Formats: sequence, structure tokens, C-alpha cells
Amino acid sequence: MGPGDQSLEKAADHLRSQTRTTGGTSVAIFKGFRNVEEHRLQLWHKSGGGGREVARQRSEMVDVLFRELFTAVIQEVAPKGLPEPLAVAAFGGYGRRELAPMSDIDIIFLHPKASCPKPTEDAIRQILMALWDMGFKVGHATRSISGAIKQANADFVTKTAMLETRFLAGTREIFTEFRERFTDECVRGREAAYIEWRLANQEELHAKYGGTVFMQEPHIKNGVGSLRDYQNLLWIAYFKVGVATLPKLVEKKFLRESERRTLEKSYDFLMRVRAEMQYIGGRASDTLTLQLQGKVATALGYPQKHILRRVEVFMREFYTNAREIQLLTSAVIERLGITPEKPKRGLLGFLKPKVERFDGFHSRGGRLYLESRETFAADEFRIIRAFHHAQVRQLDLSGELRDAIRRKLPVINRTFQYARASRETFLAILSRKGEVGRILREMHDLGFLGRYVPEFGELTCLVQHEFYHRYTADEHTLVCVQKLDGILFSDEVRFRGYRALFQRLEDPAMLYLAILLHDTGKAA
Repeated sequence: MGPGDQSLEKAADHLRSQTRTTGGTSVAIFKGFRNVEEHRLQLWHKSGGGGREVARQRSEMVDVLFRELFTAVIQEVAPKGLPEPLAVAAFGGYGRRELAPMSDIDIIFLHPKASCPKPTEDAIRQILMALWDMGFKVGHATRSISGAIKQANADFVTKTAMLETRFLAGTREIFTEFRERFTDECVRGREAAYIEWRLANQEELHAKYGGTVFMQEPHIKNGVGSLRDYQNLLWIAYFKVGVATLPKLVEKKFLRESERRTLEKSYDFLMRVRAEMQYIGGRASDTLTLQLQGKVATALGYPQKHILRRVEVFMREFYTNAREIQLLTSAVIERLGITPEKPKRGLLGFLKPKVERFDGFHSRGGRLYLESRETFAADEFRIIRAFHHAQVRQLDLSGELRDAIRRKLPVINRTFQYARASRETFLAILSRKGEVGRILREMHDLGFLGRYVPEFGELTCLVQHEFYHRYTADEHTLVCVQKLDGILFSDEVRFRGYRALFQRLEDPAMLYLAILLHDTGKAA
């Protein structure tokens, strides 16, 4: 038990003493308890408390308050007890014990039969009114166990929320029955449908909030590399292999211990940033706007004297952590065997055999794999040739190949950079009109491009302080390359002249290289 837990326990004892003395449901007492504890938590946050730990403490503070309120209301409404058992559970972020400063308190009242007796309805109404009077925003539902199960199976969003229910107060047997039935009737036999929806929902949210980690104003809850990506991994893992924590994924060999630490650290950073955003705004807000960035950077103690430099350092750290979440969660989902095999692009999918072996690699199901663990040890230049093979054969890199490339990044030194073999392969990649952007982005995501072209590496996560740029400098450059790719296939009237010029260009490598390096001066 840490200092925060000890302080909460003392405050909880004081609250119990007050409610026993006054006999009940005085909103002023509960409100005073909440105000004192919220102030303590804010001070803890300001002094450097971890994002998840402070959120956990806030959840437990609300637990204490709610349980005392529940007991007091039941004693007042039904001194001899309710006519039927009632259980109350937390769900959503509150159920996960990750309550941000301005987040809703999501609770569900569970009862055994189709309808609630009047004393139970009165108790629920009085509890909700008291919470509202204390200033909480409450998301709530009252359901029979069967009704809750039916609702969960009718709506995937509700199913996800109920997946994280946690007992708060009342009759525990009712909650236990609900959890057992939820597992039997909402999870078992329905795994594939949930995972399919979960992946589609994630893709939809990513598209809605910009499609990249490197938005100038990122959405910290639902964007690419956001808190939701981390949570999605755990929800998917639960439906796929029955575990919902990172340590359990490590035990099952889907995640390395070093990756777990990185994911936990990055998630904690985003939680801390989100808390500061809400403290500053005084409301639930999840878009890290240009106006907020300077305020958050200052509040979190970034020491740079000039505000633009302070924002740049803060946002670079933000993007770095979000990118870690994006890349690692995607990798683990693939290791879980969830990502469907992708067909080869274009006619090659029909002309090539199912398995093709070449240069220490083999292709299968639209992906490129290492032929053996010695592939790179035998020839380190196969690292860059892997990208070229993927480009020429229109393949995606497999998860194991991505992992192997990341582990071999230290070999990308000056000798590698200036070697004729790597130079010729890189120019060959840049010479394939209309096919360059995807491969450069893959190189960048794996950390290869910034090492091979250090001038571009300096642009990684670099904030651009102009309102007309939507992305960081590296993302802006990659989008430009992909726009050039698109001109080759565009039927738009405005691009016809450019398309004709591009088609006549014999060697596009220098044009692609110029675009790749066009913003490198910004890193100086």
C-alpha cells in the first residue's frame, strides 16, 4: 500500500464515521469528501504521479463514496432490507479503474427478475439524485440479469462495456451470476463475430480521427496509437485467448517483457496527458489542440524556455509514445493470428505459386517471411532487400520479419549506408513509379528509414508550427510521396498534365528522393 492508498483509507474512515454519526445521506458530507480527495489527487498528479495510478486512486475514491452512499440509502429507504437482491457494478473506464478527472461514472444496477420492486426503484432513484447533486456525471442502466445479457448480445458497444464490469455494492451473488452468464452467453461461441467487429470499429475510428499517429491535433482517446488501441488489444486478446492483461500475454508468449514495459510506459504517459488536458479544460476533452499543447507542456514541467521549443519537445514525446502503442498493439494482434491473410495485389496474386522461395525469404498468403533465423546473419543487406522484395512482389511484411528487422537495426551504420549494395537497392525502391510510398512508410514504421537516411530521421515526430500543416514533418513527407504515387493512377482532370509528365519520366528515383529530403532543413 502506497502513500496515496493510506491517505484514501484515512479519508474513508472519516467518511464512515461522519455518515454513521449523522445517520445518512447528507449530500454535503459526501461532497466534502469528494472535494478533499479530488484536490489531493490533483496535487499528486501535479507532483508527477503516474497517469494510471492516479486514475486508479480516483476510481477507488469513488468506490468508497458510492458504497457508503449505497449503504446509507438502503438503510433509509428499506431499513429491513430490499424485497429482492440488488447488485451494483462499475463498467467502462470506471470498471477498469481508469477514471480520468472529468470522466463519467458508469454504473449498472442488476436485479434478478424482469421488473424492479418499488422500494428498489426508489433506492436507485435516490442514489442517482445524490450522485448528480455531488457533481458527478453518471452513465447508468437498470437491468435484470437476462435483460443485461440480451442487451450485450444486441450491441457490441454495450458488450464491450459490460466486459469490464466490476462489483461495487449490494448482493455479490447477483453479480457473480451475471458474470458467469455473460461469459457463457456473450463470449463463448461469439468470439469471431466480436473480433471482426472490434477490428472494423478500430479501423473506422482511425479513419475518423485522421488515419495516422502524427496528426497536428491528435485525438488521445480514439485516434491512431491512442488509449483505445491499447484497450482494443486487451479486449481482442480476451476473446481470442481468454486473457485480458499484458502480463498474461507475456506468459503466453504473445508479448515480450520488454514490449510489455514499453506499452505500459506509453499508455501511462497518455493517461497522464489526458488528465492534464481535463484539468486545464475543466471538462472531458480528448483532442490535444494547438491551444492546449503549450498549456499541457508547461503544466507537465517541460523546462524549455521558449514556448515553441517546449511544445516541440512535449509533442515529440507524445508522438513517440503513441507510435509505440500503434506498432506494438498491431504486432501482438498479428501474433494472436487474427489479422487475415491478405491476397497479393494485382495480377501477381493469380500468376505466382502459393509459396515462393528466394534470397533467404519465402512468401505465403500475401506476406513475406524469413526462410530461417540465419537469413540476415548470412547477408546483412537482405534487410533492405526485404523491402524491395515486398515492393516488387506486392507483399506485406510478416510480423516475425518486422520483429527481426527491428532487432537488426544496430547494423545500419555508416558502412551499411555507404555500401554499394544498399545504395543500389534503395535507388531501385525509389525507381518504381507509383509503388514507393507504401514501402517508405513500412521502412519508417520499423525505424529503418531514419537510420539509413539520418537526415530524414531528424524529422521523426517533428512538430510543424504552421496552421496549414496537419501532420508532423515526417508524416507530411510520407504523405507527399504517396500523393506522387497516386498521380500515376489518377483520372482527375487537374492531374492529367502531371500524370503525363510523370509517365514520361524515365528515372523517378531522383524525384522521389527530392521529396523525401525536401523538409530536412526544418530539423536544423
